[in-house]
Parts: sequence; structure tokens; C-alpha cells
Amino acid sequence: DILRYPTIAMSSVARYMKPSELAACLRGPEGNKLLVIDVRDDDFPGGHIKGALNISSDHFHAAPGIDHIIDEHLKPSVEKVVLHCMFSQQRGPRCGARLAKRLTERELPLPEVFVLEGGFVKFVQLYRSEGDLVEDVDPNQWGN
Repeated sequence: DILRYPTIAMSSVARYMKPSELAACLRGPEGNKLLVIDVRDDDFPGGHIKGALNISSDHFHAAPGIDHIIDEHLKPSVEKVVLHCMFSQQRGPRCGARLAKRLTERELPLPEVFVLEGGFVKFVQLYRSEGDLVEDVDPNQWGN
């Protein structure tokens, strides 16, 4: 699926990545060429994808905030960026589209921009006991 928003240029898209694809990327040799950005806000505590940056969705509202993210975190070695929120239904897709749009506007070499299908909820359901993929998972929140 490709996400398109009326206010986003047609070339600025973010595609969905399945949790199994993300797990394979994190475990594979391309893991060091991948950046996971968790855009959750106050719903971040309780666990996260190992190595993910927590940059809340409010940093994606305007170009200066997105530019800061690009300049600070999207090093030339990053080939794929995967964004997600709790369910990847609103914040994750919106932030992914805005990041892709800003990369296009700045005419930067585009890393592929993805949104994690099912968000953190789906990922933690599948991989909560796998310490190489998730960390700080609260069993009271997510179960054993």
C-alpha cells in the first residue's frame, strides 16, 4: 500500500513495511543502514523497538522540525527509514508522508521511507519476547 495525502506532492510517498520485514532488516546486514523512528508521545513508555529513536509526532508539524531530524539523524549511510506510532494509523503515516515530502523538497538523496504496518502494537505482539528486536517491554502492559 502507498499512502498519499492531498497536501503532499505525488512523488512524496511512504510505503508500509510488514513487521516481519522490519524484523528481518533489523537482524540482517542492512540493519546498520536502517533508522527506526517511533513518533509516539506520552504513549512511548512500556517498550520500544530496539535502537529506535523516540521523536514525538509534534516535531513533524513544520519544515524546521523535520529539517532538524533530517540533519541530525539521516546520515548518508541510512537507506531506509521506518516510522511508527502505536497503531500506525494516524501519526506514523502522517509523519512518514511529511518526512518524504521534505526530503523531496530539499532534493536530497532519498532514503526509502516506510511506515510500520500495524504499528508498535502489532510488532510487540509478534516479538515481545525477542530481546534483539524489542527492549524495555513492560509485561504488565503487553503480557508475557
